[in-house]
Amino acid sequence: MNDHQLGAALRQQVLSDLQRGRGAEGRRLQALAGDLCGEEQIKLLPALRHLVLSAAFASAASQSPPLSDSRLLPRLMQELEEVFNPAICQRMQSVVGGLIGLPPKDVSSSGSNSAPAAAPAAAAEGAMPKAAARIQPARRSAVPAPVTPLQPPATQPLQAPARRGGGSNAVLGVLAFLTGGLAVALVGAVVLLQKSPPSRVESPSTPRPRSESPTTAEKPATPPQEPSLPEPEPITAPQPPPANTDQAIASVQGLYAALSGKTYDQARRFFGGAAADQFDPAFFDQFEQVSVSDLQETSQDGSTVTLQGLVTFVYPDGSVQTESRRFSVDTATTPALITASDFAGVVKPR
Repeated sequence: MNDHQLGAALRQQVLSDLQRGRGAEGRRLQALAGDLCGEEQIKLLPALRHLVLSAAFASAASQSPPLSDSRLLPRLMQELEEVFNPAICQRMQSVVGGLIGLPPKDVSSSGSNSAPAAAPAAAAEGAMPKAAARIQPARRSAVPAPVTPLQPPATQPLQAPARRGGGSNAVLGVLAFLTGGLAVALVGAVVLLQKSPPSRVESPSTPRPRSESPTTAEKPATPPQEPSLPEPEPITAPQPPPANTDQAIASVQGLYAALSGKTYDQARRFFGGAAADQFDPAFFDQFEQVSVSDLQETSQDGSTVTLQGLVTFVYPDGSVQTESRRFSVDTATTPALITASDFAGVVKPR
């Protein structure tokens, strides 16, 4: 339910109590507010409990008809604005509107999600000035002149010496001497070649055998063998114990037995801190006796059991009211711990 429906539901319960002559009991309305608030209204619970205990609310409930005057809205909101911040008060205005019977206000989302279009960038004004003239350097077709290779200087032919009379005989004599000496040199060279032993010519393509030193093959050292150890067994995470429905039922019955006997220290052993607001001693002081019955399991989740049963309230005047409640009980602890409890509806009104 939304905030306005929360106030309307609380208004309906107050009017029903007034018709039965019970009056607007602040403690009972505080507990009822805790039952009616869902997860989305959990932040409004302190403000709503403060409001039902205020003198302004008691005055509004005592009017004829009760909680039906639109002028009560500023008075009740003033009671809240003195204590709580503006964000809570803004939401509580819808709750108070439902509490005094005002119609819900339509909330129209007038905000526009469209983002403003981005302004285009301003165009640069004025064209770029043109260059007056582009001066390109004149290309010179400079073709290099062919290089003439240097010519060696011309050599003048040797001129034969002028012939003189009787020179031919001397030339012939020199030539004969040179020819004889040359012939003797050739004969001596042939004799020396015949007497010298033939030299051994090795073919360059034949490789010389290299003398390789024998290498001793070393045996690799055998590493020492490691002792074989047994493989460790995989560690399994401990599993939570399964849910125990009998323990859950026993804890709920033990809780209401302690509440009925007004032994509230004993009752605190059966519920956790998150469920403490459902078992306020001030609320149970107004009853002569409380009891729980017909506990039935509705679901399980791990070690948590969800139960549903009937809670009977006996007033000092002998009148009785029966309500249906749900309990979430964690059976992993001893005793099993009630972690949550919520109101399911009135089965038999007072």
